[in-house]
Amino acid sequence: MACLNRGVHSGEGGRRRRTREGARATRSREQRQLRQRRGERAFLFDKDLSRCFGEVEREEWEIVVSLHGGDVCAAARECGVDGIGPGAKALWGRSAEEALGTYRRWQKRVP
Repeated sequence: MACLNRGVHSGEGGRRRRTREGARATRSREQRQLRQRRGERAFLFDKDLSRCFGEVEREEWEIVVSLHGGDVCAAARECGVDGIGPGAKALWGRSAEEALGTYRRWQKRVP
């Protein structure tokens, strides 16, 4: 029987073979590990970044936002944070001030 998971098993005796991880996936994994080491949380802001609605622990947020396909509003509601409208942003940091500062510095670098 042929293996349907191409790239996972070789045709020789069913041994597992490493799949190549793309550069984007590698960078995402590295960023998740960095957030974990630093103890960062997700801080949920309105679209104008003028109000912080709350914070969510890193592990919980990563799972919930993934389940909602990146929809910050739906993920926030599932985490118990209400009142967030369209255009809301989830920023990473150890505090709301740090998260906002990091985001603003990043905006200045991006053309």
